[in-house]
Amino acid sequence: MARSVPMQAVEDHMTVSGDLATIDLADLLQNIQVHSRTGTLTLVSEEGEARVFFRDGNVAMLTADGRAPLVERLVASGLVSRRKLEAAQKKQRGGRRCTAEILVGARVLTAEALQAAAEDFLSEDVANLIAAARGEFEFAEGDAPQQGFDADEASLPLALPVAPLILEATRRVDHWVEIRKYVPTDTMHFVVREGARCREEVEDVEFAEQLMAQLDGGRSVREVAEQFPNRRFLCYKLLADLVRDRVARPATADDLHEIAASLEATDPKRARELVRRGLEMEPHHGDLLAAEAALCEELEDKAGAAEARKLAAHLHLESGRTDEALQELEHAKALTPSDPALWERSFAVAVAQGRREDALRDGMHLVGLYRAPGLHVRAREVLERLLRIDPDDATLHVELARCRVDCGQAAEAVKHLLRRGKHLIGRQDYVTARLLYEEILTIEPGNREASLSVEMIDKEIFLRRRERHRRLVRLFVTGCIVAALGIAFGVELVARRACLETHSLISRERMIEQGQYEEAIVLWNAVRERHRWSLTAIFEVPRHVADLRARLQETTMVDLGTGGR
Repeated sequence: MARSVPMQAVEDHMTVSGDLATIDLADLLQNIQVHSRTGTLTLVSEEGEARVFFRDGNVAMLTADGRAPLVERLVASGLVSRRKLEAAQKKQRGGRRCTAEILVGARVLTAEALQAAAEDFLSEDVANLIAAARGEFEFAEGDAPQQGFDADEASLPLALPVAPLILEATRRVDHWVEIRKYVPTDTMHFVVREGARCREEVEDVEFAEQLMAQLDGGRSVREVAEQFPNRRFLCYKLLADLVRDRVARPATADDLHEIAASLEATDPKRARELVRRGLEMEPHHGDLLAAEAALCEELEDKAGAAEARKLAAHLHLESGRTDEALQELEHAKALTPSDPALWERSFAVAVAQGRREDALRDGMHLVGLYRAPGLHVRAREVLERLLRIDPDDATLHVELARCRVDCGQAAEAVKHLLRRGKHLIGRQDYVTARLLYEEILTIEPGNREASLSVEMIDKEIFLRRRERHRRLVRLFVTGCIVAALGIAFGVELVARRACLETHSLISRERMIEQGQYEEAIVLWNAVRERHRWSLTAIFEVPRHVADLRARLQETTMVDLGTGGR
């Protein structure tokens, strides 16, 4: 927490700090100038850090996050060509002179022009810094500037009075409020609307036209402003006017994708930067994700390419495009085979789609990825899911037991393998069962049940028991069959005897000759009822009954015919 310090503390202490919410920065700067202090003022806010070096109360240097070096701004302002700057930088390597001195010595520009440009740049940036200052501050006295300042700027005898800078900053404060209504952040990109032209009432028409030429959507506001290092504030102000007048509009993700596509062949790094800015605007833009993946692969950033493809796969899955999602996942896995998140996603998709072999392959790879850094709990969870897919895979059971041991659950691992071993013995899979029991002995060497089971498997005791059990079952079944046949034979014998007796009775009583067909039918039905489960009652008795019924019907027809005459 920054602490508020009275202004007179500057006179009494070499270091003072506080919060700009409680201390006016203009008063602090004026106090530094009045007392001709030499030292560094550090300003820290959400936008970053800036440091201003004062020499005898005047501003001498500035360094801030994102501030371009002096020589780069000379190129941006047109005072120095890029080719001559590169030649000077090449000559400067290993020497004691800075690049700016070499440029002056080579008569690329005069010392007076360099001094004037540096003063313009410094005054512009400090005025903007004062106008937008907020956050915490610290002023530390000291003749030597801290590291981090631009060596080229430090080589010049810059000494800007504070008062004019404060007046300019005060003028700009109200303007910044209006500017931020139309240009909220420096990371935005703008493009000029087709056929639009700036109004003649604009503060500087010529400069506005130069600014419009830079608004092609490929540069951020900060990058555009860097093209006019000594007129940055005017650049922001005119840009806000252009947006307000609907001459310029914010670039869309589609705009950035189109620009990036045009740069892909010549400047892939710049193209990727534009793609990433587009993704900040629309993280789920399919074309930008595809471009990000392709550019990352071209720039050999496998992690970035895999991340883009992973997000693309997620979007495809949400839209029901499973085949496209699988292609993206497979490509991403090939790029970063050690990324557990990718394999987890691929595994989940394979399980959901019922692709058993793919699920087992991805799952086992995922287990290896989790176990390598010691994530045994995660590996155990995956193995438990795999066993629900293939409960008969002995390798999965062994791996699960080992994971449980690594998780400190050795007792649970042994119980699980014992249950599985008994199940396999019941299925007569003695070879696999022996592997599980050996794993138990690896975990718990003194386990009696596992030792005894291995011994019994080796001596084929389980096999002999199974064979003996089979023989007993065969004997029992054979006995049951013989007994059933005997009972069936006895039943048939009794039925046959009853059939013979009934036939004999009908013959003795001469029932057929006397036309007592109904009485004979009753006798045969009685036999069928008493011996209904015999073959005789099922096949032979019905034949006798049918014959008697036919005779009875014939007799009835004859009697009816005689009575009619």
